[in-house]
Amino acid sequence: MNNQQVDCGCDTIPQPLLSIDEALKILIDSAKVTNSTQLIELDGTLNRMLAIDIHADISVPSFDNSAMDGYAINLKENQINKAGGFAFEITDRIPAGSTGEALAPGCAARIFTGAPIPKNANTVLMQEECWLIENKSKIEVYKPISLGENIRPMGNDIQSGGVILPKGKRLQPQDIALAASVGIDKLSVFHKIKVGVFFTGDELVNPGNTLQQGQIFNSNRYSLVALLNNLGCEIINLGNIKDTFNATCDALKALKSACDLIITTGGVSVGEEDYIKPAIEQLGQLNLWRIKIKPGKPLAFGNLGRCAFIGLPGNPVSAMVTFLLFARPFIKKMQGAGHYLNTAFKAQTNFDWNKPKSRREFVCVRLDHTTFPTKANLYPKQCSDVLSSMVWADGLIEIPEKTTFKLGEILNFYPLNELLS
Repeated sequence: MNNQQVDCGCDTIPQPLLSIDEALKILIDSAKVTNSTQLIELDGTLNRMLAIDIHADISVPSFDNSAMDGYAINLKENQINKAGGFAFEITDRIPAGSTGEALAPGCAARIFTGAPIPKNANTVLMQEECWLIENKSKIEVYKPISLGENIRPMGNDIQSGGVILPKGKRLQPQDIALAASVGIDKLSVFHKIKVGVFFTGDELVNPGNTLQQGQIFNSNRYSLVALLNNLGCEIINLGNIKDTFNATCDALKALKSACDLIITTGGVSVGEEDYIKPAIEQLGQLNLWRIKIKPGKPLAFGNLGRCAFIGLPGNPVSAMVTFLLFARPFIKKMQGAGHYLNTAFKAQTNFDWNKPKSRREFVCVRLDHTTFPTKANLYPKQCSDVLSSMVWADGLIEIPEKTTFKLGEILNFYPLNELLS
């Protein structure tokens, strides 16, 4: 593909801006972890945040057991690792869920996967390695035999008393299965945080309606709700509101007592029709506004009493990128996540960057896995209104301020499949 850069504007207001690191620190330091928990059955815990460390009360497995269908044998000392040709009398049959009798030296028990190893048995032979002889009353083995073959020892997976799931872990299917494996049927999780949302702009129209001249469909409403659902939030959605100071204040007042966090899109810039900033300043406190980032310079953060507030930009790419970089870690910390900061990997660029910018940029890229090392291709249009760039991309490359480089530069890469989970 053509990796030519397209520049879509520049800073027009000479005003000191917070760095990304400063802004993120302000948000993270301000995030209040919820202390409200509930005990729920395992089937309802998927993607919930674990509220306490989970310890195992038992070892898993709780007994030595067979890893194969075959024969448990009492191997004599003079038979260990010796050439084959040994015969063992079959004296027992042990299916999973039952317990066999103690084995005498030179004897074998037919055993199945998961069944307890009988007393005095010291190895298990796979059935494919054994020959049935003397009317199937004995087995004969021709390979050298080692002690402990195909035996899963007690505690091979989990040791009793250890922490198997840490507090702050977002529960996935394998976590839930692990809890079940030690006999736990309910887990204590943090309550979902409540997030109120609304969207400013008289030009916004919901999909399904007919556009009039100068109107656009409100894509931010759907991206923001989907992003919050991905994070397991409970959402109160006021939809589009009128672009007036009073309507903005009314929406904020309606949400602040019912929510832990309010997020909006649009109305946070410096235009005469941007009412979010003055409304927050009148009703609460504004702690952050305008960041040295592209896309998404106008981003507001503050509070209305106990309710936190994040105002995202109105352009769709700016709204998504700033949500992922700032709102996502803020929300994850509020939810009680043990790991809440975004994780960057390293990727090699497949494009040049010839014009240094005053703001740190996050550009949409797609990795080319047909090359070694893998290289990141740049989407040709990096404008904040080009939502198709987010659909095409599989991640964001972070380009530091005042930087130029040639193809092959190693930079931080944030995969969207991580950011969107």
